Amino acid sequence: MAKKKLSIATKLLASASIFLAIGFTPEPAEAHNGEGNWPSHAVGSMSCAGKMVKAAPPRFVTAWKGREMDTVFWKPVLYRYNGSKYEQYKSLADWPGYAYVTLYGFNPDTKPGWRNTSNDGKLNFTSFKSLPTGSYKILNQIHWVSSGSTHTEWSPNSCSIK
Repeated sequence: MAKKKLSIATKLLASASIFLAIGFTPEPAEAHNGEGNWPSHAVGSMSCAGKMVKAAPPRFVTAWKGREMDTVFWKPVLYRYNGSKYEQYKSLADWPGYAYVTLYGFNPDTKPGWRNTSNDGKLNFTSFKSLPTGSYKILNQIHWVSSGSTHTEWSPNSCSIK
């Protein structure tokens, strides 16, 4: 059998593909159906209003496989575009939200939906205030207590403050 030589362009394309595949750790915002390493979940959206960014918690989350119930924490991390890429701009010290979940989603019997960790009230969004002009994205952190695992995933959109 004769050996086939690969062109330099083919080698560069293959190297770039591997580099790009390894280089990105946060996943795009898509509903996960429990396949792979993470329980089913779908991150929430974000919006800009005035000088503020509002981040909504995940639309749904399920318990870790093999668990009937679980507690999940959520924290948004704000990123701002610097002219060439998005960089972390603000992160919260604490996890603003938690939810009790089952294998089917939010537990309807125990404080259903997202709750505020500071006052136990219902949590619809977390806001970042007094922001300068710019384009922003949210990186969601979702933490399952039963496994001790934290998943990061971008919100499905970005927004701009003018």
